[in-house]
Amino acid sequence: MLNVSDVMLTGQKALVTGAGQGIGEGIALTLANFGADVAALDINESKAQATAEKVRELGRSAFSAGVDVRDSSALEAGLEAAASEIGDIDIIVNNAGSAIRRPSISYSEEQFDEQVSLNLKPVFITSRWAATRWIESGRPGNIVNVATTEGIRGCPGFAPYSAAKAGMINLTKTLSSELGPYGIRVNAIAPDYTPTPGLDEIDLSGRTPGQRMENIIKFIPLRRLGSPDDMAGAVLFLVSELSAWVSGQTLTVDGGSLACARVEGPMPFPNLVKRLKEK
Repeated sequence: MLNVSDVMLTGQKALVTGAGQGIGEGIALTLANFGADVAALDINESKAQATAEKVRELGRSAFSAGVDVRDSSALEAGLEAAASEIGDIDIIVNNAGSAIRRPSISYSEEQFDEQVSLNLKPVFITSRWAATRWIESGRPGNIVNVATTEGIRGCPGFAPYSAAKAGMINLTKTLSSELGPYGIRVNAIAPDYTPTPGLDEIDLSGRTPGQRMENIIKFIPLRRLGSPDDMAGAVLFLVSELSAWVSGQTLTVDGGSLACARVEGPMPFPNLVKRLKEK
C-alpha cells in the first residue's frame, strides 16, 4: 500500500538545468520542498544562485553554477562540480531550452543547428553522464526531460524547436529501453502554454503577452494557463516512488488541450512573399 513517504525525496540529490526562473525554478524548489538537495544550473549565474539560495531556505543543501548547456564541456564540468558539492546525483531534470520564432524558410542552417544544440543535444550529454555513473556504481536513477506539446503537434513558426523537442521525446523512449534493465527510469513532460519570462514578447500581430494568452485560454478545456507548479507536480510524480513502474512516457501537462485537438488555425507570417524577395 502506498503511503506519504512514497512521494518524498528525502536524501536524494537532484540536478535541474535552466533552473534560474520559470518552470525550472519551480521544479527545483518543489524537489527541495519534498526533501531533495538540489543543484541549479542556468546560463544566468546570478539567477541560478538565487534559486540555490531559495533551496537553502527550505532547509536543503544546494549548488549553483552558470552554465551554457550548448557547451558540452562546460555542461559536463557543471555536472561534475554539482556531484562534488552535494553528492552523487540521483535525479536529472533536463529543462534548459528556448525558441526563436520565424517562418521555417527563414531559418539559416546555423540557427537550426543552434536550436538543436540548445534543446536536444544537452539531454543526451546529461543523460550519458548520469547513466554511466549509475550503471558503474549499480545505482538506480531518474531522468525527466521537459519537452513541449509543440514536439507532439505541428507548431508554425518554431520548426527547429519543435523538431528538437520531438527528438527529445523519442530519445526519452530509447533511453528508457536501454537503461531500464539497470533500474534507471527516463520520462518526459510536455507542457503547453505556461507564462514565464521567456514568453514576454509582442507577437507579429502586435498583441501583448496578456492579449495573446487571453485568446489562448479559450482553447484550453480547463480554462486557464499552466503554471510552474503544474509542471513541477508532474516532475515530482515521475521522480518519486508514486511512478515506480513508469518509464518511457511523456506526460502531457496542458489543461486538456491536446485531448480536444485544440485548433487555433495556421499562424501566418505577414508579407512572406516580400521576405523572400528581400533575400
